[in-house]
Amino acid sequence: MVINRSGPIADRFWSIAHPGMPLFLLDGDKPAIFDGGLACLANVYIDHIRSVLGERTLSFCFLTHSHFDHIGSVFWLKKAFPRMDVCANSRLATILERPRAVEVIKMLSKSAEDMVRGEVKIDGNLPGFEPFGIDRPVSDGDRIGIGDGLSVEVYATPGHTRDCMSYYIPERKILIASEALGIPVEDGYIYTDFLIGYDVYIESVKKLGTLDVDVLCFGHSFVYTGEDAKNYVPRVLACAEDFYNMTARFLEEEDGDLEAVKQRVKALEYDSRPGAKQPEPAYLLNLEARILAVKQKMEAG
Repeated sequence: MVINRSGPIADRFWSIAHPGMPLFLLDGDKPAIFDGGLACLANVYIDHIRSVLGERTLSFCFLTHSHFDHIGSVFWLKKAFPRMDVCANSRLATILERPRAVEVIKMLSKSAEDMVRGEVKIDGNLPGFEPFGIDRPVSDGDRIGIGDGLSVEVYATPGHTRDCMSYYIPERKILIASEALGIPVEDGYIYTDFLIGYDVYIESVKKLGTLDVDVLCFGHSFVYTGEDAKNYVPRVLACAEDFYNMTARFLEEEDGDLEAVKQRVKALEYDSRPGAKQPEPAYLLNLEARILAVKQKMEAG
């Protein structure tokens, strides 16, 4: 099944707020959320979490990677749930110590506000991004008990970013992969954002492909369950290869002119594609990194 809505997904497992910009909540003895969403949706996330938990609090927030739309509301979530441990790759803390990185995150967070107002009913001044601390660094192979016989297994899945982590709840066969497994859209296309490198991205995809998954959660828009989840990995591998081959051909045809290649790819992948899209400034930043990753692989032979 392909799910594109917020609300209950599986037993005591929810997609929180808008499906295009979700957090995922696993309820239990020690409730946990996965990802930190957009800054401007912080109050929406908090209200939805409280509607599920009532007077109880969050124990964990597991972050997948350092992009603005996955860490935006963490500062505000921590204020609302001060006993919550923020868990992430230690690289994320280093990134948040860089003034230029924080400046870019704030700029991209602000650029998303108009898009969000068109998708979600929110009024008044919206929260902005504020840096935060990591309470518990996590590494590949960690296993964290969260009560009620449940655990979270940590998988380092670099490729989209260097700090990209995926989380697997083996007792429920739930995988929170975010962009480590790309982002599928309505027409079946999959954005494969290998910003750090093509080969390392493919290795991470194959690594997650070894898991037995009944519920597959992406960073945006969709949750796949059942056979759709089990059959997904070959699709993302094929889409990554198609993007690589297309971009390599454009680089050859344009004599390595990155701007010309960027415009050709954008026309096919972004401009002509229907439905909701990420903000254009974020898309263009990511696209340039993907093209450079293809170029680097071509030059390496």
